[in-house]
Amino acid sequence: MKSKYVYGATSGKQSYLFLFDKYINKVRPLGKIPNTSGVYHTMVSDKDGNIYIGTGLNLLDEIPLTRDFPGGHRQIETQLWKDILNYHSGFNGGRILKYSTKNDEKVFLPNDNAVVEDLGMVQAKNSIYALTIDKTRNSLYGITYPEAHFFKFDLKTNKTVDYGEMLDTLVYSGPEHSWRSVPRALLCLKDGKVLTAGNDGLIVLFNPDTEKFEKTDLRIPGEYWESWNYIGYPVVEQLVEGEDNMIYWSTSDGFIFKLDLANNTLIDLGKPRLARRVRGMALGRDNNLYMVCGELGQPCKLFSYNTNGLEGFKNWSYLSVDRSPYYEKRAYQFDAMAVSDDGSVFIGESDRRGKLFIFIPGAQIFKGGLNIKNPR
Repeated sequence: MKSKYVYGATSGKQSYLFLFDKYINKVRPLGKIPNTSGVYHTMVSDKDGNIYIGTGLNLLDEIPLTRDFPGGHRQIETQLWKDILNYHSGFNGGRILKYSTKNDEKVFLPNDNAVVEDLGMVQAKNSIYALTIDKTRNSLYGITYPEAHFFKFDLKTNKTVDYGEMLDTLVYSGPEHSWRSVPRALLCLKDGKVLTAGNDGLIVLFNPDTEKFEKTDLRIPGEYWESWNYIGYPVVEQLVEGEDNMIYWSTSDGFIFKLDLANNTLIDLGKPRLARRVRGMALGRDNNLYMVCGELGQPCKLFSYNTNGLEGFKNWSYLSVDRSPYYEKRAYQFDAMAVSDDGSVFIGESDRRGKLFIFIPGAQIFKGGLNIKNPR
């Protein structure tokens, strides 16, 4: 869907729907999303001006962990899984909501609810963790958290088809200490197949005709730890379609790579940053891939990669805005990125009182990458 606005949703004690209006240079609230504290990379649009939202708990929150528990074989993993399930135990389950952009010009006060249609619940005691849309078949495909169920939601009947757990092992490969490693992105291809990475980091395709996953022999780049008592592998963070049928991926270990499915070829582009995690990634109108990288314990940095393959990664460093004496802001944590119709890159802060940052491509970095008046 092409739109003059950029849409988003917040996570916290209460989730809010909003849009950015470039004509007045302001974020406009679209109301509270009912009974929702989190929306995690689960907003997709159709060709008719509708936005579908997968709801859940605030997955950026720190979950309570049990301090004292009996020792024994793999007891840390066993207790962690109990704590993750317990965090979702009082949650009814993530739902699919439909928002029509016909409501964009309405005025919403702080306590107003968003004008959304509730299409139904997907799975009890699970948040919706990843979402994509098949605009030809009018279906949504998604993954739940923490139990990693893969599902289809039929937009014609508002019915869910649960294909069961897509992962056969409980993996906690981090770097977050309290997250189960579950794929965080899906991409519906032109032929209707759904692309992601599954068990052991292998790239898989869900075939809607057979309703089964097809394995490839390609594995996403990352650190793989296999020992007597532990199996660990990375998961996909983002999937972005580029030119010439090239698909760009990011992983939880911080790697960027491109995939040519037609030729069954994977090219590892490396890591923009030593730290793990790619928190957000999008393809700009200038054919540069933009990404924010970094773990939870350190400030994120903005990087770009020219898809012509001739420049490598460019480090735009930390994100801060100085409009003294009116305001200044340095942000540390980000978990969302999108590109508007005019090429502006929108980056959503995920700390408390999170702000929406706008990066306008075209500027040049100081020679040598350092400001001579602030060489640190």
